Amino acid sequence: MKFPGAHISASFTKRNRTCSTFVVPYFRAGVESNELCVCYGGSYEFHTIPEAKRRLSKKLPELDDLLECGKVEILARKDWFGVAGNISIHKTLDRFQKKLDYALERGFSGLRFHGSSSWLKLSLGESGFRDYEQKLDAILANRPAICVCTFPLFLTGAEQILDAARTHQFALTVRHGKWKKVKICDMADAGKEAWKGKLQQLTFRQREVLQLLAEEKNTKEIASIMGISIKTVESHRLQLMRRLGIDNVPGLVRFAIRTGLVSAEA
Repeated sequence: MKFPGAHISASFTKRNRTCSTFVVPYFRAGVESNELCVCYGGSYEFHTIPEAKRRLSKKLPELDDLLECGKVEILARKDWFGVAGNISIHKTLDRFQKKLDYALERGFSGLRFHGSSSWLKLSLGESGFRDYEQKLDAILANRPAICVCTFPLFLTGAEQILDAARTHQFALTVRHGKWKKVKICDMADAGKEAWKGKLQQLTFRQREVLQLLAEEKNTKEIASIMGISIKTVESHRLQLMRRLGIDNVPGLVRFAIRTGLVSAEA
């Protein structure tokens, strides 16, 4: 294992990008190094276990064989962190420790873990998330394990990404299609560039709909203001979500605020 005990944060702009340019080569390297590779469904990257299998298998054709022989595991988020919104950090950390011990007992050289953590910070709060990360660091210290936590730029606040960078040993982000290690100041610039670049790709009409949505106007009000039909507003909203890779209105509102299209007080 090249980086034993490493705890890494990685920010990205699109779900398909993190899967194809990061998770697959990350897991492939682990398999080649005889490491147990584990990730979970129920995250931004992989909404369900079947989706995780489908998307990973596109770039990792031998995935079914790896799953069958136990070299790769895809777990349900609720089984790893708890069910019904009751997150038990103590039990989660205990599961991580047991999974590492299990890997070594099975003859693996170590454990390689991937998970999306933006939702976890929202659930635990800043202090709770920091406590969790510090305790995870203690488990990883000097052990044959690597843990990568990914954060989607479009659904994660700039402060949250920067805080994640501070609580991890390494911070990575995508620059020109390549993953690079970055400094905290670079992380802030990367986030701003990604958000602004996406905003510039929108048409004038799409920006107008986005702004009105962020100003808490409903579909009927937007149609009246813009002089278009409700169906056309819905079409613009759908196109916005597809182009930005955001699947809900709150996410669109956060995007509008981060790019400066509207103020937080709007």
